[in-house]
Amino acid sequence: MKNILQLLTFLILFAGISLTISGQDGKASKEDRKEQREWEKQKRKEEKEAQKEQMKKITKLMVDHHKFVLEADYLSDKYGTRVPVDHTINFIMIDSLHGTIQFGSAWAAGYNGVGGATFNGNITKYKVSAFGKKKDSYNIQIIFMSSIGTYDISLMVGGDGNADASVRGNWSGQLNYHGRLVPLGISRVYKGHARY
Repeated sequence: MKNILQLLTFLILFAGISLTISGQDGKASKEDRKEQREWEKQKRKEEKEAQKEQMKKITKLMVDHHKFVLEADYLSDKYGTRVPVDHTINFIMIDSLHGTIQFGSAWAAGYNGVGGATFNGNITKYKVSAFGKKKDSYNIQIIFMSSIGTYDISLMVGGDGNADASVRGNWSGQLNYHGRLVPLGISRVYKGHARY
């Protein structure tokens, strides 16, 4: 009988110790999971910051070397009325001393084969001024000469590559492009037939 009581006491103590240890393991696991989530959150934040810094460097290189494409997600008129567009056929391309301005629509026919117009020309002026707290945003003034006229292009580019451009030409209106700058070698725009 004494042996049975000792055995029962041992089993009860062992069960109590096991429950205490497993309870502590549960708490440790919960704390470990919390630390893991905090670590992953910090890691994502650091990766996002690194990507942001990398994009600033790429944007600066594109602007400094005059080689980029503003792929527009929206076009707007001088009154600010925005229309969503296909960025592969609505763009401003700057390639050193040459450029292309194109607008188009997948739902309409046009002179260029993409429902709009395509103008090739030469860049006769390219003036950049940096602004912002870290001087990582840019105001670019371009004079674009084509066979049908001269166009003034004003570009505002953020360090993250987001850009807005206003194109003014021989007419009283203006056409605005809203999108992102993409390196010339990476851009996948479709250039239509330039009539002029």
